[in-house]
Amino acid sequence: MRFIGCKNLLLNDIECLINRHAPKAESFCDIFSGTATVARYFKQKYTVISNDLLYFSYCLQRGTIENDSISSFSVLHNVLGISNPIEYFSNITVVEVETLLRDRRFFQNNFAPFGGRMYITDVNALRFDFARNTIEDWRAGSLLNDDEYFYLVACVVEGLPFVSNIRGTYGAFAKAWDKRAFKVYEPLRLEVTHNGKKNRCYNEDGVELLKRISGDILYIDPPYNARQYLPNYHVLETAARYDFPNLHGMTGLRDDSGQKSDFCSKAKVEFAFEQLLKNAQYKHIIFSYNTDGLMSVERIAEIMKTYGIPENYEMTEIPYRRFKSRSEIELGGLRELLFYIEKRV
Repeated sequence: MRFIGCKNLLLNDIECLINRHAPKAESFCDIFSGTATVARYFKQKYTVISNDLLYFSYCLQRGTIENDSISSFSVLHNVLGISNPIEYFSNITVVEVETLLRDRRFFQNNFAPFGGRMYITDVNALRFDFARNTIEDWRAGSLLNDDEYFYLVACVVEGLPFVSNIRGTYGAFAKAWDKRAFKVYEPLRLEVTHNGKKNRCYNEDGVELLKRISGDILYIDPPYNARQYLPNYHVLETAARYDFPNLHGMTGLRDDSGQKSDFCSKAKVEFAFEQLLKNAQYKHIIFSYNTDGLMSVERIAEIMKTYGIPENYEMTEIPYRRFKSRSEIELGGLRELLFYIEKRV
């Protein structure tokens, strides 16, 4: 999934840092999980706790982190003869999806040309609406347990970016159709790593959550700048909640009350970071940031040393490889930063 600050290219760097400082660690917390890329990767080795304030992120986590295997969908199979719902949604015909009542077609009515926006084509919006309504109907009819429900929601949401008519985020739709948008929408089958551990996922304010959880490694990857995440990913949030919200504006934004991050506020970010570290009951703390962030390197170092052991503080600069096709001049020397400190707990 395309996502601001996705850490695919930093996984090896994070792992090397852990191997140097915490080789005997048994648990890992991803407190700002986003697409759950980091949590999924480290689930291979550790008991994982993941969290994010955005509900669509929680669904991605709940479907692949807290779930420890892909269900057999036994009740769904026994009642409806469907043992592979991802395949069922992928192979659904136009005739079948057209049976969906007009007032249940939220995406077609609001995010497609029929509704005056161009995030997704009408036919793909209807395919998504059919899948999303069907999942809710199955759950209401007790054909899905919670593990199965969240896995399917995660899969249908993950499929959206592959047919979305956007340039990078959902802050706005493109005014001309991208060729990606003409692909046929289908859910993306997600792999689920089995680690046999009691992994847990949350949809909370990370600062508050850290008062109640503890472990070995805490990975912190907050927003870096003033861009709030919900306006940039509101379509995915609505896709996950499928709550038929009132939308406003040209881009169809949903209400973001209670989902604004203090890490996106120049006036609040340092206090939020301090509270995060103060509340952390984790020995090994790893913090991702970049040189374009709201907090300076100097201030980050000062705060981390206040709540950790100063002698163990470490910072590593990493070239911003996510934009490797762009020149160093264009990036203005932008660097990813990885910080580490050991905390007395």
